[in-house]
Amino acid sequence: MADAVLLTPREILTGFSSVNNQNVLINDDEYLRLDPAMRLFYEKVRENLGVACIAGHLRSCGYSVRALNLHGRHPSDEAITELVRRERPSFVGISIMYDLHIIDAVRLLRCVRRADPSVFVAIGGAFCTYNAKLIAERIPEADCVAFGEGEMTVEGLMECLAAGRDWRKVPGLWFWQEGRVRSSGPPKLPDLAKESWPARDLLVHHRETGIPTPVASTYTSRGCHAKCTFCYVPRAPGVAVGNAWRVRSPVDVVDEIEYLQVEFGTRFLWFNDDNFGGAFAEGYSHAIGFAEEILRRGVKISFHSEFRVDTGLIDREALHTLRRAGMLSALLGMETGSPTMAKRFRKGTTVEYNFDAARLFKKEGIELEPGWIMIEPGTTIDELWQNLVFIVAAEIAPSENPFSFISRAIALRGTEMYDKVVDPGPPELPDVEGPAKDVLLEARREYRIPDARVEDVWAVWSSVSGEVSDRKEELPFLAQLIADATRARRARREAGLRPLLGRLRRWVEGLPNLLIAFLNVGLLLADEDPPQLAARLEDELRALVDAYDREHLGRTYPDFVADTKRRCAESERAMAG
Repeated sequence: MADAVLLTPREILTGFSSVNNQNVLINDDEYLRLDPAMRLFYEKVRENLGVACIAGHLRSCGYSVRALNLHGRHPSDEAITELVRRERPSFVGISIMYDLHIIDAVRLLRCVRRADPSVFVAIGGAFCTYNAKLIAERIPEADCVAFGEGEMTVEGLMECLAAGRDWRKVPGLWFWQEGRVRSSGPPKLPDLAKESWPARDLLVHHRETGIPTPVASTYTSRGCHAKCTFCYVPRAPGVAVGNAWRVRSPVDVVDEIEYLQVEFGTRFLWFNDDNFGGAFAEGYSHAIGFAEEILRRGVKISFHSEFRVDTGLIDREALHTLRRAGMLSALLGMETGSPTMAKRFRKGTTVEYNFDAARLFKKEGIELEPGWIMIEPGTTIDELWQNLVFIVAAEIAPSENPFSFISRAIALRGTEMYDKVVDPGPPELPDVEGPAKDVLLEARREYRIPDARVEDVWAVWSSVSGEVSDRKEELPFLAQLIADATRARRARREAGLRPLLGRLRRWVEGLPNLLIAFLNVGLLLADEDPPQLAARLEDELRALVDAYDREHLGRTYPDFVADTKRRCAESERAMAG
């Protein structure tokens, strides 16, 4: 039995663009059936670090905890109900990390209630931090909704439940009382210098089921000092002057890394810091102190981090030290190549900073993942041209997915951008019903851009580029088919299909140039502003993509895929015969 059960719901696609870009589209059983060469495409799925931190914190307080992350698992209602009945917890926590979780969260809540109507159920997680009151109003089946950092809040709830005290006095909650939703005030923030390490239940589960665990997530800091209008971190509950950015000891972080390497064979780490580089001298000292501790101990690790361009780490010596310590890649919050857009974002930085940062990353051989917002509520055609000029001049188009540059800011509740959207409209959610839909309709604001040409260009850019991105995501599976068919053919002493792999490789390698052409065509036509701009642009972009496919694949992509699958199927039938 467990004192507490913590659940991370499955991701359910909601029909509109999400704040999350790491959808898990394969379950554990499917993973184990994959060829080992294919598994690398799924080994960088991140843990729910919030639940992991709460589980670790509760265990350090002496509570027994069962933490279940449903990423990659599809348990039935009956299985969840049986879990709760078997564990008989006094507390169940359901973590909604982002919008893709809310539909399954409602299902889990109802399963818990079916198993034990009296058990205390709290909903929490990052998505709840700025939607807590709304979720409490729309999903009254939960006893409360927690917001902000959850360690101290959940500890307080557990203490009150055990002692029979009034839990409504625990800071960091929204709940129903006397016919309306009330709050107990902002949460208490944990002292990161004293916090336990995140629990690793998901990695333990993977190890026990035969799934490799070379990748883990952790953090070195929490919070951010900046005030970007599209981000809700600056308004984090419980944050006050002087504690917007807090850190762990570099020694403690490296101790944890060594534990992960010994226990799970970790070779790559996602650092989930909102701003790994912190604020200027303080951030520099923290990050370089961490890197030097890694180097001093001789720890061999690779890692990915995220930070702003105005951090003190955008420095040749600092980046060189981080690269030596294992930083292979980083998400850098550039956002734009337009000075006026940067000002509206309240970035507090300049386009020149962005350019210098890109140059330094390239010199150090660190893979750069630009944080980028192509479209936001006030974007003009001139600003889109400035973005394109910057992408070309800074040579940042080559990236893991070049077409990710075609992005639109999401006006999320809790951000300044959300507050300033004029005449907002509800998002379209044709496949979502019930309380989940009620929450999602208010958790973000849709907007129209004043310049109708920008809206037309965006509509076509996003539609056609989405198809190109989907094709890129399909490539590993197609490559696996070709490799399998090649082995089968060689076993019969026939010519293999390896030339097809070469064509696919050239198709991928040319995507940065396709992106530049793609953006150019859209903006040139927008400048011309012909009648039925969107229809004209769609015709031209589809013709551009078809020409690109024929250049690299010898035919259009759909025809190439159909022919490749036919040839691979023939090889499989020949082997079976």
